[in-house]
Amino acid sequence: MGTSSYDPFLKFKYPFRIHQKMILDRFSQELQRKKPGEPLRFHVVAPPGSGKTIVGIELAIRLRRPSLVICPNTAIQGQWVKKLEMFIPENSGVHPGEIVTSQTNQPRFINVLTYQILSIPEDAGETIVELAEGFWARSIAENQRIELDEARSRVMAMKTSNPAQYKKQLAKYTKGIRHGKLLKNQEGRTGDKDSLISVLHPRTRELLKRLRDFGVKTVIFDECHHLQTYWAIVMKNILEWMEIENIIGLTATPPLDERPEILQNYINLLGPVDFEIPTPAVVKDGMLAPYQDMTCFCTPEHNEMEYLSNCHSKFRDLIERFRDPNSDFCRWVVSRIIERRMADGTQREWRKLFAARPDFSAAGVKYLRKAGIRIPHDITLTGEMAGELTVEDWAMLIEDYALNRLKLSGEEDHKALYNAIRDALYTLGFILTEKGIRTYISPLDRVLSYSRSKLRAVKDILRHEMRIMGDRIRAAVVTDFEFSNALSLSKLENVLDEECGGAISVIKELVTDEELDRLNPVMVTGKSLLCDDDLAETYLEQFRRWAVEHGYDITLSMKPVFGGRLYEIDGSGKDWNTKSAVLFTTSLLEKGITKCIVGTRGLLGEGWDAVSLNTLIDLCAAATYASVNQLRGRSIRKDDKQPRKLANNWDVVCYAPGLEKGANDLKRLYKKHMQFYSICADGRIQKGVNHVDPSLAFMDEMDLDAINRFNERMMAKSSERNSRYDMWRIGEKFVNVEQDSVEFTMNQAAVPCDTGVYTLHTAKLRGRSAANRFKGGAAIFAMLAAAIAAASSIPVAIACGAASVLFLRSAAKGVGKAAEYSRENVLSMDSLEFARRCAFCLFHALQGTGLISRILIEKNINISRREDGSIRVFLDASSEESALFAKSFDELLSPIMNQRYAVPRYETVPAGRGNFAAISAGLKPARSVIASWHPVPDVLGANKEKAEIFRIQWNRWVSRGDMVYLRREQGEKIIEQYGMSNGLGIKKQVANFWR
Repeated sequence: MGTSSYDPFLKFKYPFRIHQKMILDRFSQELQRKKPGEPLRFHVVAPPGSGKTIVGIELAIRLRRPSLVICPNTAIQGQWVKKLEMFIPENSGVHPGEIVTSQTNQPRFINVLTYQILSIPEDAGETIVELAEGFWARSIAENQRIELDEARSRVMAMKTSNPAQYKKQLAKYTKGIRHGKLLKNQEGRTGDKDSLISVLHPRTRELLKRLRDFGVKTVIFDECHHLQTYWAIVMKNILEWMEIENIIGLTATPPLDERPEILQNYINLLGPVDFEIPTPAVVKDGMLAPYQDMTCFCTPEHNEMEYLSNCHSKFRDLIERFRDPNSDFCRWVVSRIIERRMADGTQREWRKLFAARPDFSAAGVKYLRKAGIRIPHDITLTGEMAGELTVEDWAMLIEDYALNRLKLSGEEDHKALYNAIRDALYTLGFILTEKGIRTYISPLDRVLSYSRSKLRAVKDILRHEMRIMGDRIRAAVVTDFEFSNALSLSKLENVLDEECGGAISVIKELVTDEELDRLNPVMVTGKSLLCDDDLAETYLEQFRRWAVEHGYDITLSMKPVFGGRLYEIDGSGKDWNTKSAVLFTTSLLEKGITKCIVGTRGLLGEGWDAVSLNTLIDLCAAATYASVNQLRGRSIRKDDKQPRKLANNWDVVCYAPGLEKGANDLKRLYKKHMQFYSICADGRIQKGVNHVDPSLAFMDEMDLDAINRFNERMMAKSSERNSRYDMWRIGEKFVNVEQDSVEFTMNQAAVPCDTGVYTLHTAKLRGRSAANRFKGGAAIFAMLAAAIAAASSIPVAIACGAASVLFLRSAAKGVGKAAEYSRENVLSMDSLEFARRCAFCLFHALQGTGLISRILIEKNINISRREDGSIRVFLDASSEESALFAKSFDELLSPIMNQRYAVPRYETVPAGRGNFAAISAGLKPARSVIASWHPVPDVLGANKEKAEIFRIQWNRWVSRGDMVYLRREQGEKIIEQYGMSNGLGIKKQVANFWR
């Protein structure tokens, strides 16, 4: 059977999922765009469990050319071979081995091999040494202009006679190979496709030649995030040497947050990401279980808090000294930011300073504004210059002062202050060097990462989950290490012990707790296997059966440890290893014999599967995209025994209130969730830490009460598995687009209005006031009653007087209600109404200038109040229009700084405090004052015509007032008075959600 006939003979037996169809449709588009003679690159990002293998086989079939699939390990290699059976028609008489192979001797239509077979694995020490010696010899030959054999002899002579120097020199080359730099340099020097192929093992070269001769033109890299440094360079050369036409990359975790040079190697090979399917798409498609993200806060133990406070004391003393406007430090910042004198005495232009050092410039302006120093007009204000100085802001300013003022001074006081600054910064994780400040993982960071208080949080979480889930709970607690490495720092000897933050500390806490001991926890790491004493005998018996069933040569033994509460299990036999220990322990979790596994990220991260797992507690300090994504994927596998499974993924954050660096662990949480989507309380699927709780986006400081309230909300949320499951609306169609929104809070419950803007509320107030005019006739009745009393009978007078009293009471009540309505709805508006007016103004301005589609209507504007009281605003339109609207709305709520145009927002001031004054002010424009100025969004302020259209809508929806150009004298005066001010106390962010 020829290779071209495999299509359409090979066909997937089942319907493709929605997200798989999307990938295949995008591939077809890329195929059509490809120009003749150009290689096709197709780079796909999709979560674990999304069926990337199925998609990869389908792509190979559609390309109709023999393919090479490269995998990171033999387990994944076997999955590709197995999955091909789903493409062979029943009763076709074709054996899968005729189409796919994992062997190297006889190529097939699809050839599935590992990275290790095609290159040198990074742990192949001897081979890398040989390669390094070769590069070293080549370098000697080129530099000394001698023969290569003579250079090799020189290397060998040094290896024998001077091993210390040999190892030192060799290390430079092995490091260069592992990082890919040497290989890249070699490639650039020679320009020869064969130059790096020649360094591969002879058997590898023979294999590649067979594949090339067979006509392989497509290469599929599975788990392509492994293609970094060495592998990326070697694979690039293999592809060129084999004249590959189609390059496909499949991964769940592209190395987005790696070093630039590593990311560049990756992109050079695979190209940018062509299509990404986020995890929620696969959940809604029914291939993964839904989930929700949770966080539990804790505070450091007493001795930990004492240590952290001491770390801050020197820094705080410095800050207190530097806040003084009369200090040498303040004078220095003035000279650097305002005066900006250069060596020749001329003043450096602000734009050049800001372009060269934007963060330093912003921090300097922020400091000077807090010190009460007037900022001159030639300094352009930006959003980064608002708010309080952060630790990082202070560090930048102090670095400049220390290096360019104190270190150049010969005064003893300055030398002493420099040393004090160096010591104070060091305790907070900053190292002051001649090249500037660099950060390091400080003892302070380690105390927060591995605080013993996190063990209390783990126990609180598990107790709560046990009470809710009962026997259905299947939990995993994942740590960085078995034993913490925090004690590698002698400074922490009396703060953290060697077990803090490690798996061993977790398992000990669980078995000493009467309630949690019922989980029968097991700890499995690369070094140790420990199980609860109640489970020990069962563990051994079950293991013996399992080993016999699978034909494994394993014998176990055990001994009591930790006062008999735990048993340490050891094994022997040719099949005993960490892998078999993890596999068996996982099978016990699936059966419910143990309900909690404690382990390390290395074992329970990438590649570990436990379909019953429904509670994941992450104690890892790692916050990289790859590590977080792989760990989160462990709990969301579908479980047929739990058809409505919803996983709770917990993070534990140690927060030290009142300390500048006390939020470091919280910042790590922000970084962990930065790239990930999850369900919110309103059913939307949002990226970032907001999906945990919206309050996290606007949190400045937390005290113990706030921490307790937050944890109570999380515990309540964790109990809502059924309702959260329904919120995912599994099976519902999706469009796989991202939309931007703006979320904001205000520190004012109400915003005073400009009553010169006519609204529906004004009309209602007029209606109520008109009704009260009739009731005003009660006064006439009162006078009539008095007259009758003088001229006629008392009963008649009483009757008229009674009528007047009724009317007076009714009138008074009506006036009170009308005044109340005026105060609440006409003279002021809440944050939701404020958002509505600003959004409608912006919407009509963008539409009037042709920047968004004219077929959109006001109902496309979505405004809602979230559970913490914050407001979410977005435009339900295309991704581009949604992003433009969100960006512009964010700018509209910003202080005036360096924008082109601004409009005023007036507030009406009633003439008095009484009811009639409130009604009168609401019915007709009264005395108004300017409360603030709002910038015209950049896209509308690009020219005067567009800005004028915005001004018209602003006057219609929000406030009267003329627009002002800020870059003239009048505008400069307005900036001087109102610039950077945030009278409403608005905190905001542009957030991203998926649908």
